[in-house]
Amino acid sequence: MLDGFRTVLPNGGDIVISQESATYRPEMEWIVARLKEQAAVAGGDDSGFPRDHNGAGITDPGYSWRVVPAENYEPENERAVYRFFELFDLPNIPKLDNLLRANAEGRVTITPPIKPYLEEKMWFALFWLKPLHEFWRRELGEKYFTQLQKVIPYSWLLDPTPLPQHAVIPRLEIHDWREAAKFSQKDRDLLLKVSGFSPLGWGSRGVSLGSDLAHAEWEKRINNALATFDSSPTILQRFHKGRLLEHRYWDAESGELKTMKGRVRLCPYYFVENDRVKLRGALATIAPADKKFLHGMRDAILVPSKAQ
Repeated sequence: MLDGFRTVLPNGGDIVISQESATYRPEMEWIVARLKEQAAVAGGDDSGFPRDHNGAGITDPGYSWRVVPAENYEPENERAVYRFFELFDLPNIPKLDNLLRANAEGRVTITPPIKPYLEEKMWFALFWLKPLHEFWRRELGEKYFTQLQKVIPYSWLLDPTPLPQHAVIPRLEIHDWREAAKFSQKDRDLLLKVSGFSPLGWGSRGVSLGSDLAHAEWEKRINNALATFDSSPTILQRFHKGRLLEHRYWDAESGELKTMKGRVRLCPYYFVENDRVKLRGALATIAPADKKFLHGMRDAILVPSKAQ
């Protein structure tokens, strides 16, 4: 993971974190501290760190990593920026225009790049659209297209556009989305998800499980999804429970190792290195067995894992 982050900011830079993402600040500060330690003691010509004329690691302020708040951040020319904020958060960052202008003028570089479409869950639904199958097969290749069909859950886009009288929504066999609002609780094992470019698009804030909602509330959310299609599209997916497993954790209050039964959410970390994508590691979050959504848990086991 440290090697991965070092390729993102090889010569130092700023990790810019918004208040919305502030809960991630401690781990980013930990990463920065480790990178500085590595730079200070780096040895050998292939370390990847710059060195002075005596061969010692360079640790001057111009070659360093920092964690800084986004709200009052002022860009510095030639200094790389790792943005730790979602694009829906832009209105909450007063001085962001300065950073965006510096990036547009080539005075700084920002990663991940400012590409709103990459934050859309709508890609899942577009992947399954029948008219696009040949496009995906051609662009991805038959092998990858087939593999992605195995791992991407079938997804629908809640588009309010009326269908012709002879048409139905595939796999649901309904003619109008409002018919989905009348599904029985058994048939409502479905997830509504705000597509992404929205304050509700992360941490399960914009996720609703139909079987957990009263009929009137489910109908209300279907209608809201159709009404907000132009500004915040919503997708629908089948709900699948993860496999249960047991894992030990340290209980600080009792000073003992305990065991919890839960479900795992894997968050892989991919880095683009020398124009190739590399998996550097993954965070496994084990949520308690009684929790259906594996996001935003206060009580969970965080397990770092390593790519093999």
